[in-house]
Amino acid sequence: MALHIQMTQRAEAALKRAATRNKVSSTAAGILFLLLGGLVLFFTVIFIAGQAEPEFMPYLPPEVNLPPAKQPTVQDLTSSPSSPSHEVAPSVVVAFASAEVKVERVDVPLDDTSVGTSANLNLGIGIGDLGPGPGTGGGVLGDDEAGGSALEGTFYDLKQTRQGSPTGIQLSGDHVEAAGRIEVMRILNEFSKSWNPGVLSKYYQSPTKLYASHFMLPGTVSAAYAPECYRCADKVQPSAWVAVYRGKVKAPVSGTFRFVGTGDDALMIRFNNQTVLEAGWAIPSAFDGTDKATTLGSISASGSGQAYHQAIKEGRDAAHRGYEFITQPSIPKWNAELGGLTAGREFTVQKGKTYPIEILISEVPGGFFGFAVLIQRKEGSAYDNSKLDLFRTNFSTPPSAPDLQQMLQGHLGGALEMPQFNADAPIWLVVP
Repeated sequence: MALHIQMTQRAEAALKRAATRNKVSSTAAGILFLLLGGLVLFFTVIFIAGQAEPEFMPYLPPEVNLPPAKQPTVQDLTSSPSSPSHEVAPSVVVAFASAEVKVERVDVPLDDTSVGTSANLNLGIGIGDLGPGPGTGGGVLGDDEAGGSALEGTFYDLKQTRQGSPTGIQLSGDHVEAAGRIEVMRILNEFSKSWNPGVLSKYYQSPTKLYASHFMLPGTVSAAYAPECYRCADKVQPSAWVAVYRGKVKAPVSGTFRFVGTGDDALMIRFNNQTVLEAGWAIPSAFDGTDKATTLGSISASGSGQAYHQAIKEGRDAAHRGYEFITQPSIPKWNAELGGLTAGREFTVQKGKTYPIEILISEVPGGFFGFAVLIQRKEGSAYDNSKLDLFRTNFSTPPSAPDLQQMLQGHLGGALEMPQFNADAPIWLVVP
């Protein structure tokens, strides 16, 4: 039997009224949301997007309140052979004002000054050419920060092999015995013939590299100072050591040059694959199997030293032809014992061209050491010996004599021998 259920008319009417109320409520809610959305959009456009973009209004002070006009000054950048300065840096001043600025005329010679996007300060390079760390390498033997424009130095101890075994060079106290000095000179002589790193690579090398931008340690300095700088003083006694600095430099100007300097005991410079300077007490290329070459550069040490100096002055020494001795009042000891500074063989360069360079410094018997490396440009057909430039590869310059004395406290064994030179010299940029 089927069951049939039918809604009453009253219930059906109530259901229709409820459906109508729901539809009206939904419609009213939709209209309300539309109105609210329109109001939000209206206020957004009117009060936010409609605002004018802000403008930057620079402040210009009234002319009546401007400071009194000051005549600009022009700094004198003329180089002179004065005592070495601590820093060399350009001063740049920029001013903004509504008043006129009067600039005095400056005449700049264009023969040695390039015109471009970077200033070259008449130093032969642009400031931007130096790369990172343009002032590194300012220590007397260099510092351990690589980068910038500096030559890399390697320290060797000839008394021990690369593995630390003795090589047979014996000491008597703190000094190398006569037989050991002969062996040191034999090694330096062999190296001087080719500058082959393999000659020295069999000996102990300090793991620390130093990077030097100039070479100026004038005076009588304890030979222990070098191993300390290279952080191997615990392994190397202060004698029979060699430091070689290597790199490639870019010529700042074209011309003919010669290196001028000296070393205790030995200073040698090779430029563009040719030895151009050999100076100091020890003359490695003159080694003859005896101890004579150890003091050959000294006038007072032996008769052979006097003969060596006389032969150079008279042009009879073929191995050192063109060499010259330059005396200065500020280096009395070097004048008396070494004839002053030694000017080496001349060489010619072209501006912007790259040349390999190697600088060797060595202490043979032990005791004290020192060195100086300057450079001289030929003017016309001759050299002006009153004009010596510091050889440098970046803006750094040697410490002044008082600062150097403070730096070397406990290491100085006598008065400083500070040559006279122009510190604001052209820069021989080190390149990869």
